[in-house]
Amino acid sequence: MINFKDRLQRLKDRRQGTQKQIYEAVAKKEKYVALLSNYDYRTTEAFEELKESEGIKYAIGAMAAVDKKYTDISISEGHRVAENLISRLSDYNISVDKKMQGSVALDIHIKRHSDVDMLIILSDILLYESPPVISYLPAPDKRPMKDIVKELRSTSEQVLAIRFPRVNVNTDGGKSIALEGGSLARKVDIVPSCWYDSREYQISKNEHERGIYIYHKDNHELILNYPFKHIHIVNEKDNECSGNLKCAIRLMKNIIADMPNDKKQIAKKLTSYDLTAIAFHMDEGLKVYPHMRLGLVEKIKNHLKLLQNNEWHRNLLDVPDGTRKIFDSEEKISALSVLFREFEELATTIFRELKPLHISYDPSVILNRTVSL
Repeated sequence: MINFKDRLQRLKDRRQGTQKQIYEAVAKKEKYVALLSNYDYRTTEAFEELKESEGIKYAIGAMAAVDKKYTDISISEGHRVAENLISRLSDYNISVDKKMQGSVALDIHIKRHSDVDMLIILSDILLYESPPVISYLPAPDKRPMKDIVKELRSTSEQVLAIRFPRVNVNTDGGKSIALEGGSLARKVDIVPSCWYDSREYQISKNEHERGIYIYHKDNHELILNYPFKHIHIVNEKDNECSGNLKCAIRLMKNIIADMPNDKKQIAKKLTSYDLTAIAFHMDEGLKVYPHMRLGLVEKIKNHLKLLQNNEWHRNLLDVPDGTRKIFDSEEKISALSVLFREFEELATTIFRELKPLHISYDPSVILNRTVSL
């Protein structure tokens, strides 16, 4: 059975930092008083004040967004690093745009200290889908685009090492340059890339239809993504279901974060992007009232069971932007099995808290339970 007291502690540590980390940040006198009294400087969150069992507190807390003040710091640090880089790239006659992608951009991250993904996109040269719907001027640089973005990557590596001398600038990543430590409050990943104007974008001029070609350093190739389409589609569906989509995503991510290491190593084959896609396809299962969100535990469990047992249905499902199937490897199917069993245990343990004398599991107990924050 799940130890919810332990999980609640780890959840709080992820969302707000450990007590030790907080002590490091306060004044010396306050730190001394805090250590003597075991005072916790961290904010008490709404889910912690619920007059409910620990299992319900954990489930509701695991669905909640990280406090906006921590998210704002992540966003600010991402833009600070990107702007610093952009100002120096202009010295090399390289013009770029900056855009944020990933979990922080979607507000589905689960950690106070979440990594920030910043796209650095060539702005004066691009690729487009042919035949074009609109007219494009001939490119001033006749080199293959992958060579041009490679130059952006190598120049960015040099500039970042100079601009952030006390920061660990890791250039080993295939798709990104990772900056961590020193003056940075968050880890920031810089992703060199170029624009790709799809036919849909050429017609609509809606930025979410515009693609991105990311440079992969290891293979010297460009990889097409549609991060803004992904963000747009997920936000639209989340609005339609009163925020339940992002609640489901965060819950799955937290469940994996709290697994024992042996299970976690298998379950992590499902990336944040994959988990978002899995939750996205819950459809009617996402339509619960905000005060009945505990029911998402049962609905996610049932959805995972369907995906595990029905290969035909599982193989139909694409990621939200339609660029690939969710389950494109055997490892992800193994990860799905681990995640399903974990949700089975989560639902059963919460049920036992609520109905300790019941012999048989009754899903309606969780589905019909109201919790008011």
